Amino acid sequence: MGKRSIVLFVALGLAAVSAFAVWQYLAGVADDARKDIQEVEVYRATEFIDVGTDGELARPLIESKTALLEAVVFEGSRILCAGAVVRDSSTDQTVCDNNPSDLETLLDSKVAAGPISAGQLITSDMFVSAAELNTVSLSEAIPENKVAISIRPDDDGVSGGYIRPGDRVNILASADVQMDQFLNVIKDPELRTLILGPGDDGATTPTTTVVPGFGPAPDEDDPLTALAETFPTTIKFTQTVLQDIEVLAVGPDNQLQGLGTGLTPQTGSIIVLNVTPEQAEKIEFARNNTTVAMSLLPKDSPYTPFEARGVVVDDLFNLLDRIQEQLEQFGEALGG
Repeated sequence: MGKRSIVLFVALGLAAVSAFAVWQYLAGVADDARKDIQEVEVYRATEFIDVGTDGELARPLIESKTALLEAVVFEGSRILCAGAVVRDSSTDQTVCDNNPSDLETLLDSKVAAGPISAGQLITSDMFVSAAELNTVSLSEAIPENKVAISIRPDDDGVSGGYIRPGDRVNILASADVQMDQFLNVIKDPELRTLILGPGDDGATTPTTTVVPGFGPAPDEDDPLTALAETFPTTIKFTQTVLQDIEVLAVGPDNQLQGLGTGLTPQTGSIIVLNVTPEQAEKIEFARNNTTVAMSLLPKDSPYTPFEARGVVVDDLFNLLDRIQEQLEQFGEALGG
């Protein structure tokens, strides 16, 4: 072996020894530094957790991680700390004693109090009971001098279930109007004269008249009484009783904390309306004595109220035209 080869071999050997010595030194320094660093087990969100998420559903989105002791354990800390990371027998196992630690208890029957970002440390105030989360009262959405009143029309009477908080509606009421009292006035000549006033004369001509579609009228001394006998005692009537009424809530969906149900029909839900005290009285009367329906108004469009005169059967079947014909026939009979 030549001199140069021997020198090269010796140099390589010295370099290896030096590198090993440096590595040992650095490893010792790292070990010394690591002794001064203590880590603890914590919990972090692996994905975004939305507000109101049930704890059971949030559990798969939370996993155990490690963090520096000083970043987790401090006075008043609410960060969940499951315990110290054990590295040797000198590890202090009591470092997390003042921190909350039970994740399962925290999540049990609780919901997320607010949005939790991915990577965020879990704290004991991130999950609360549903009652604590929903501390807002619907009364906060009622303007001054207004009241809220609820009503639950049947499924066919709520515009297909597409009414939502913030919408505006018209309220329609349908009822069977009893005509008995009016007909009693017509049948009683004295009462009729008292209320309606006397006619041209008191004379009446007995007559029997065949009424198209109703058969012969009874043979009476008073033709108006005979006419009254042919009238129906009940008339079905529908009218728009209130217009441009604001909706505060539909079931659990409300203006303060909307559910975002959009175009999903919500039939069978109680609808809460924002009205004046006088309007509330009308709605309560309609709820107890009529069948109520709601028509949905266009959003963000000016509304022009209309004179609601109501609809009766004649508007569909011309029944009143037939009654008018009867009156004319009786008038001709009396005049003849």
